[in-house]
Amino acid sequence: MQNDFPRNNQTQQSNWPFLVIAVLMAVVLWLFVRTGGQPLGQRSVVLPVTVTNGVGLAVTPRQVEIRLEGAGVMVERLTPEDVAVIADLAGHKPGDLVTLTVVPPQGFKVLSTTATQVSVVAVPTAKPSP
Repeated sequence: MQNDFPRNNQTQQSNWPFLVIAVLMAVVLWLFVRTGGQPLGQRSVVLPVTVTNGVGLAVTPRQVEIRLEGAGVMVERLTPEDVAVIADLAGHKPGDLVTLTVVPPQGFKVLSTTATQVSVVAVPTAKPSP
């Protein structure tokens, strides 16, 4: 009885480099389409500075403008609630400068901010009425 399956010969063994190259090209093409094929967009949003660990303290300026870059479709859906600007006042007193932390959504890059630091100020307390 004759064997119908092809035997491993020199021609079949020499095709494996082409198979590896084809798989690598497919992966590179998939990555390009998945990530690099989307046009980037930019958007500016004005956001309030969220103060943490600052009882009786506030910051000035109270708002900053953030310029973000991301995939075009994601930029269109971006809302101010998606981005956070935080000033951690733990251990600070009025007159100190505090560096802001900008927390963009996943897939976004912060291009610029109108302020990278804010000044700590005391919050005036209301005097009790007689």
